[in-house]
Amino acid sequence: MEQHSATENIPLRVRVTAATAHPARRADRLTVAAAVTLLLISVLHTAVFVAHGWWDSWLAGPLRSEQMPIDAFVHFWALPGGFVVPIALLALLILEAGRRGATVPAYVGFALAAWAVVCVWIVGPSGFLLFAVPALLLIMAGSRARRRQSV
Repeated sequence: MEQHSATENIPLRVRVTAATAHPARRADRLTVAAAVTLLLISVLHTAVFVAHGWWDSWLAGPLRSEQMPIDAFVHFWALPGGFVVPIALLALLILEAGRRGATVPAYVGFALAAWAVVCVWIVGPSGFLLFAVPALLLIMAGSRARRRQSV
């Protein structure tokens, strides 16, 4: 028994016209750059904190039931319990939007900047300063998109 595709009986010129009726928007370079920067920050943070001796202890479960050295808690909150996964997921969402030619609202950049400023205020100069780059890129992209809509 032969199966036919749904588009087999449609003339080629109609299929081509339908496929090109809504051309894809060009990627928003500022948004894509911000997303890539956020991904790089996540990777760098992981590379810095991944090599330590607490993994075996954590996976055995003593953080739930035993008194562990403070260093075990510090490293836990720096890596598996920290911001790496949420920031990487945010970066992937932003990257998808940027590749489609969309932007995220500028408040995402402002929120990242505010979070980084508070963290730098608390711990001093650190890797949180790197968040200034994607925050600024997102603010610029969001502001530019808003200006285009108002024209």
